[in-house]
Amino acid sequence: MLSNLVVTKQKVILIIDELNRERIAPKFIDSLLHEQGQGGETIKALPTGVQLKNVASFDALINDCANGHAINNNNNNTTQSGEVGGEDVGSPGGQKANGYNIILPTLADLLCYQTPAFIFGFVNRLRRSEHVRRIFIWASPQHLQHPHAAYILAGCEYLAELVLRLETDSLLSLIAKKPGGGVTNKRYSCRVSKTEFQVTPLDGGQPPGLSYSPKQSSADEEQDQSPEPASSTFKIELDEDEVVARNALTLPYERTSEPSEGSIIYTPDADDDFDEEDPDEDLCI
Repeated sequence: MLSNLVVTKQKVILIIDELNRERIAPKFIDSLLHEQGQGGETIKALPTGVQLKNVASFDALINDCANGHAINNNNNNTTQSGEVGGEDVGSPGGQKANGYNIILPTLADLLCYQTPAFIFGFVNRLRRSEHVRRIFIWASPQHLQHPHAAYILAGCEYLAELVLRLETDSLLSLIAKKPGGGVTNKRYSCRVSKTEFQVTPLDGGQPPGLSYSPKQSSADEEQDQSPEPASSTFKIELDEDEVVARNALTLPYERTSEPSEGSIIYTPDADDDFDEEDPDEDLCI
């Protein structure tokens, strides 16, 4: 399912819609979250329309997340006595909420009422908040009427940790940034059914949710380690004659000179006052 790829540990998720389906954006994101067990109590959204002019609406969302998180913590503390078998009765499956999923209005709507600097600043505030688990941004390039729309979209891609691009009705791509700095870029074919959104990798990868065989994995490793036939015009290996010639070669730093007796040869200059007699013979030494 597509939700297995999108609803992950990445916090900022950007969905680039090349199909101009902004009207289904909230419902689409909501369905992805519900497939992964994220109920309506974990989802919050900004108001739409003219209310986006009011800066207080953005501050109210952040405060609402903080207040709601505090209330949930108090409820969890008071219901600890109702735990059975290590599971919390107050939440399904014993799982407690770990922040809210924020669904922002489409980027086109945000740009109608706020500046790009304010939008980027607000996304950064949500990203730094410990009460926010995920942030969803929906952008349709054809609907962006800002003169610097391309740069704004590039800025959103820079902030996003996961970028889902809906290219066609049957094709999508997914770019995911890992905490260690790695980046994965994969493409999938997609098929929409009445109950779920099925995806199949196009790059030979393994579909999410499938298990692998250790024997098959080891066989693949052995195949990767097997030497490939040389496709170049020169060879690297040495035959027996070349090995013998290499071993018989004496390198310059291995050469040693034969020992010989040392001698000092002195040639006097014209200005030297050389006297064969001992000048100190009268000193009775």
